[in-house]
Amino acid sequence: MLPSRLFTSAGTIGHGTAADTICAALRDAIMADVLHEGQGLPQSELATGFGVSIIPVREALKRLEAEGFVDSLPNRGAMVSSMNEDDILEYSHIRALLEEQAAAEGVRNMTRVDLAKVEDAYEAFVEGAATSVRSGALNRAFHNTIYDAARRPRLSEMIKDLHVRLDRYIRSHLVIEGRKDITDREHRAILEACRNRDADLCARLTRDHILEAAAISVDVLRQKKRG
Repeated sequence: MLPSRLFTSAGTIGHGTAADTICAALRDAIMADVLHEGQGLPQSELATGFGVSIIPVREALKRLEAEGFVDSLPNRGAMVSSMNEDDILEYSHIRALLEEQAAAEGVRNMTRVDLAKVEDAYEAFVEGAATSVRSGALNRAFHNTIYDAARRPRLSEMIKDLHVRLDRYIRSHLVIEGRKDITDREHRAILEACRNRDADLCARLTRDHILEAAAISVDVLRQKKRG
């Protein structure tokens, strides 16, 4: 049976079509671990809970499948997708390659206005709330501000897609005791590379930052499975 808070949350995020609202509610529930890996998502139960017909539920599930949140299996229907450790590390390596390119191009094309936005995003992360969801959003905002300066929308879209697929697996490193301070220092080094217009250094620091976070998060997942 699906948790009741899945359906009550929809009232606070409702916007656009019914499919939009259902999609957002399910995505948020998966990201927040309200819905767990492998959990079934019966269309009839979703339709009843959200008070809609099957049609917008089906549309929402198709969107979430395209985003990597849902798997549709023959004779089993839709369920929350899962990744194994190899999947997470492979996606993370692809992400690191794309983001180091975006970081380098961002620095090379960075204006004073762009740099000011990066500085603001850095300060927001340092001062941000200590929750994984909030810190995760602020972390992405910092990096994306650098990538935006590259003016490469297709590259940014690919990075965003990978982030959406990976976020619920890799943000766990942000809440490890002492990790926030380390991340602050890593972000500071990336910021200084932007200030010094050192594109190669910014790219290398970005790549190392992503791969280290992925390795730590995979280790956290292993410990959870053992526990």
